[in-house]
Amino acid sequence: MPRIAPDANDVLVLKLEETGPTFVNEGTAGTSVNWTIYGNPITQVPGLLGNAMYVPSSFISPNRDGAGGSNDTVISPNISLSGWIFQRRAVNYFAEVFNKQYFPNTWSHPFLTFGFQMRNTSDGIIELYITLNGTLQVLRNDATHPLQLGRWSHIGGTWDGTTLRMYINGVNVASTNFSGTIDYGTAGNRGRWYAGGIPGSGTAQDGPFIIQDIRVANVVRPQSYFANIYWNGFQP
Repeated sequence: MPRIAPDANDVLVLKLEETGPTFVNEGTAGTSVNWTIYGNPITQVPGLLGNAMYVPSSFISPNRDGAGGSNDTVISPNISLSGWIFQRRAVNYFAEVFNKQYFPNTWSHPFLTFGFQMRNTSDGIIELYITLNGTLQVLRNDATHPLQLGRWSHIGGTWDGTTLRMYINGVNVASTNFSGTIDYGTAGNRGRWYAGGIPGSGTAQDGPFIIQDIRVANVVRPQSYFANIYWNGFQP
């Protein structure tokens, strides 16, 4: 399948295709912020765009399985986060997808700076989180745009300093306005950008997902950008 090449605004780009224990950052921040595996994710499983990383989830494994790094990579105010996800089964618990953890190895308020989590409702509802001035805010897609089981979906989120937007398969499914500045915490005490279960202490919250091609950019991507990635991903 065609893959849209990263551009100069992509700070972090993780294909998650390697065998591990390292996943190489192809974004402008360079290889000094590569991600590393924690727990026991399954690497090099077939993905939509080559190989990908599979997180078995708490259905199968009690571990916190995933990969992460680049703790002090901060992007503000304009930011976009996106990636591909294949949901293997519905979850009846909160399940992490890809995020920026607020504290390193500690699951405490405000938990996440920016990223996605599946809701505990077994219906494909996904939430986009952002911490603004120490307060965690949430944007949720509606029931008309769930993530579908057994197929690939492309999800994206943007923040421009005023409006939080969520995209699923190239469609703007939700947006809302918030006030405040995106909050990454204190330098040297920041959590990882990661995909999979929560790194470090706290509940695992692993989702049964295959994940690949995560991108974090220093611009607000338009709807056409997410639509282009989605439609190119499904071209034969």
